[in-house]
Amino acid sequence: MAAAVGNTGRVVGIDISPDVVGLAQRRNPSGLPQYRVGDATRIDEPDASFDVAVCTQVAEYIPEVDRAISEAFRVLKRGGRAIFVATDWDAVIWHSDAPDRMGAVMKSWEAHCAHPQLPRSMSERLRGAGFVLDEVSVFPILNLEWGDDTYSKGLSRLVHDFVSGRGDIPQADLTGWADELPRISDQGRYFFSSSRFIFSVRKPL
Repeated sequence: MAAAVGNTGRVVGIDISPDVVGLAQRRNPSGLPQYRVGDATRIDEPDASFDVAVCTQVAEYIPEVDRAISEAFRVLKRGGRAIFVATDWDAVIWHSDAPDRMGAVMKSWEAHCAHPQLPRSMSERLRGAGFVLDEVSVFPILNLEWGDDTYSKGLSRLVHDFVSGRGDIPQADLTGWADELPRISDQGRYFFSSSRFIFSVRKPL
């Protein structure tokens, strides 16, 4: 994005986590893009100051998501474009020989974000903020094995640690859930699918 705007433009990335901002700054020591700690519901930028806004896998974690959408609308210029990307965590398909256990683990995992089924209401929320909805598309993620370079293996670690901390699933069940994934992969029966929903919108002229 910084290359696209060149020397005459500006790209600003904000995140509420100082750790995430620090990581981004270390990866981009040139200072382009700019990164800073900020709140998506109170963006420290003037009205109509950007041509494009991008919110990728963030909106579902913001309790006051409608305020974040309104802030994106506010900082965009007339005719400006925005992209919101979100996952419906209730629509994840993860094969298991113990579907009830899988369902319980994934239901517990939904608590990791404020709006686990956000895509279902996103069109309405965006229009309510004043946006024109141009397109909704889907980016599918499909894994047929549990390998180090797969999205689902990394996700499984996050799910395990989060659900373990909640304490609403017996530890034996959670261990059985985690142990099953590499086993069914070794048997050639692994299947994981998740979809990210991409909402492309614009601010009216």
